[in-house]
Amino acid sequence: MADFSVVICTRNRAEHLARTVDSLREQPGARFPIVVVDQSDSPDASLERRADEDALLTVIPDTGRGATRARNLGCRAVESEWVVFLDDDCRPEPDWATEFDRAVREHPEAALFSGHVTAGGEFPSDDYLPVAWSEVNEERVVKGRWHLPWRIGFSLCQAVRRHVVWDIGGWDERFGPGTSPFPSADDMDFNYRFLRGGHVACVTPRLRAVHEQWRTNEQLGPLWEGYMRAWIGFALKHLRTGDIPGGLWLWSWGLVDIAENLASAAKRRSSLRLRITGHKIRGLVVGTARGLRTDWGAKGPT
Repeated sequence: MADFSVVICTRNRAEHLARTVDSLREQPGARFPIVVVDQSDSPDASLERRADEDALLTVIPDTGRGATRARNLGCRAVESEWVVFLDDDCRPEPDWATEFDRAVREHPEAALFSGHVTAGGEFPSDDYLPVAWSEVNEERVVKGRWHLPWRIGFSLCQAVRRHVVWDIGGWDERFGPGTSPFPSADDMDFNYRFLRGGHVACVTPRLRAVHEQWRTNEQLGPLWEGYMRAWIGFALKHLRTGDIPGGLWLWSWGLVDIAENLASAAKRRSSLRLRITGHKIRGLVVGTARGLRTDWGAKGPT
């Protein structure tokens, strides 16, 4: 079995986390370390009891904020060759560990693996836009900086060689859930630096997971606005730290995304998608202003 540990960052989502840990411990024949970095407002008693009973489950209480901070803390706490970064509301399918081991053996050149992520749960209405899912129908090996960073997956379920995490500078703690003003794009920044560094990724439909969709329609507009604001901030980070072609290319994809979302709203006659388009436009404007004001050279990886 491939040598890996799982790192999960969580905050105030005990029920989601319990289901995710269940899905990991139900993997057949696989016993591997799980590190939970818990930034919750109060301790999770059930999680602490579970850790007392499971020698391979470690809980790291963290009074800080941010998923990227938590991933860096978790990654420092493990010694395995591979680190699987997993969101607390994302459940790997029962054969995930077996398929990961097979993929590692078949693609020794790869330093990152991701797969097919299904949007799970009951949608609150027919007019809904799922968050962070990825349809993968065929296996592909990806190398080269001019691939869009989402082509190699999202941090909600992603395995990376541990030394490569640090080779590219770790997770930039200025991005991601729990941070401001760029509460997303943490994985896009990580993936972009990974590809720019010449590393190889494998994306395969054999690695399957389910991302629970629990947000309401009312929560989606501000959420997607934050996604866009962070994407633009990430683009301007690279533009202003010397990668001018890459930064401009990434920034322009914000415009492409807005145009595609508007076209989807018109085609589906979706009032939700139309509202989200408005939020994305605001995110692009605010993200550009914030990204231009941020001192990107002050801290964090480039």
